[in-house]
Amino acid sequence: MRLPNWFRSLPTQLALGFFLPIILVTFGLIAAGLYAYQQMTTSLVIDRDRLLATLVAANVSETLDGYAGVLEALASNADLQSSVPIIRENALADAAQALEIFNAGVVVLDKDGKVIAAGSAVQPPGLSPNIFEPDYFPALREEQHSVVSNVLKDPGNGENLIVIGAPILDQQKRFAGALLGGVYLRDAYLGAAVKRLTIGDQGFAYLVDRQGRVLFHRDASKIGVDYSNRPFVDRVIAGESGGTYWLDSTGERMVEGYAPVPLAGWGLIVVEPWEAVVAPVQSYGMSLTMTGIIAIGIIAFLLWYGVRRITNPVRRLAEATNRLAAGEVVKPVAVGNILEIEILGRAFNRMAAQIASYRAGLRRYLGAMTKSQEDERRRLARELHDETTQSLLAIARRLELHQASESDAARLEQLAELQAMLTETLRGLRQISRDLRPLILEDLGLVPALEVLTRTARENNAAPADISLEVSGEPFALSAEQELSLYRITQEALTNVRKHARASEVRVKLTFEQPGVQLVVHDNGKGFRVPSVLAELAQRGNFGLMGIQERVWAVGGSLSIESVPDQGTNLIVTLPLEKRNP
Repeated sequence: MRLPNWFRSLPTQLALGFFLPIILVTFGLIAAGLYAYQQMTTSLVIDRDRLLATLVAANVSETLDGYAGVLEALASNADLQSSVPIIRENALADAAQALEIFNAGVVVLDKDGKVIAAGSAVQPPGLSPNIFEPDYFPALREEQHSVVSNVLKDPGNGENLIVIGAPILDQQKRFAGALLGGVYLRDAYLGAAVKRLTIGDQGFAYLVDRQGRVLFHRDASKIGVDYSNRPFVDRVIAGESGGTYWLDSTGERMVEGYAPVPLAGWGLIVVEPWEAVVAPVQSYGMSLTMTGIIAIGIIAFLLWYGVRRITNPVRRLAEATNRLAAGEVVKPVAVGNILEIEILGRAFNRMAAQIASYRAGLRRYLGAMTKSQEDERRRLARELHDETTQSLLAIARRLELHQASESDAARLEQLAELQAMLTETLRGLRQISRDLRPLILEDLGLVPALEVLTRTARENNAAPADISLEVSGEPFALSAEQELSLYRITQEALTNVRKHARASEVRVKLTFEQPGVQLVVHDNGKGFRVPSVLAELAQRGNFGLMGIQERVWAVGGSLSIESVPDQGTNLIVTLPLEKRNP
């Protein structure tokens, strides 16, 4: 069965064999990319929250070390072990400024746990000594290093606080008592780092004690709440660090990162709603999907457009070849990425570059030849003027002398004939000298020289009856080489018209206009078929136009010839020049 033509068409085959697989692969990559990005984002967020928890836990630990350091420094004061109460009280009073951080007060216990002194300067009124529960006193006595209590409640005002204790050792390093400081949690510097930490718009951190009760939280009502039922709280209290995600009591999915606070046995937990985590993923997914759709649209457009453009490189090569054959300057042709056409294009560009190099060398050669010709013409004109013309003038003078002294009528007639022949010869020599070396071009410039040239051509009996010159635009100065080339081109064009065109009217137009100057020689003669390459004219023995083209090439200009048999000819020369002051 023969398939329908539309199915066998190039666009349909490209769509089925190229476009459809790309669509499937693109959407597959988008789905895989979204899944991988979500997994990677989750892992990075958990790891980030764990690192944040570790950093904040380290900050809290350093703060606790600072609190304990103040107590340990004061506990080493021997006055606190004095049996005289006033000495102990004075020791506490002397350290009042350092003890201001303990906003719930400071007490001194003896080795049996009995309060023997209290910091009245820092202890708020009504502070009950029984808030210093005895649970951590045995730890102070046995381990003899600083300890931190769990969350306590002041029976006097109902506020939550913690107690930090430092052992007092005698000179033999034996336990002699303890120095305890209380810190209310509501305004303690201890939790400043925890309260300041925010992650995005909804993420925050909180601190729990060894029993899982909240020490610090951005919501003050949560302080003292028991979070021990959360699975990761047990792990962080046990000294582990890590991260996870779980569902809270409201069913909201949360991401948690946690790290322990070593000195106190507490845990620092960073929490962030899952929706806040995946919001960038969803935005990325939407962007990725839109990018995929746009990419597919672009591919579809390129597929449709590429079918039409597949032959454009060949067409550009053909056009460039025609321009190159016509003698125009051809820039390297860009032929796309099709291998076979690219190879053809590189070969063409190499050929064009070689031809351009050859033409550049030819231009230099023609320039040198033209300069040599002009130098030789100047030399001949000078010799004709300085030698031949002067000799003829001397002969003419001698003839005049002979005429003055001769009385024979026959001889006088002969001398007159010789005088006339000599005068005509001198006129011809002067014309040849002017043609060889147009002094008016050097003295007055291009426009006056062309006026003289057209007038002289008009006075020639073999020339067309009507030869005119038109100058358009404001004339500006050209280099001597450019002016001489335009003069010689006009001279050669008028000669060609006189010899071949059989024209009754010739118009020479010189236009000065940025970015250059243009010379147009138009005749209404018989015209001719313009070959694609002017070199064909040389093969026929017609070298005039070839000479014009060589002069144009020598000064970097361009030549265009428009002619139709029996409809005249236009010769157009353009020199691309920048305008200069006249």
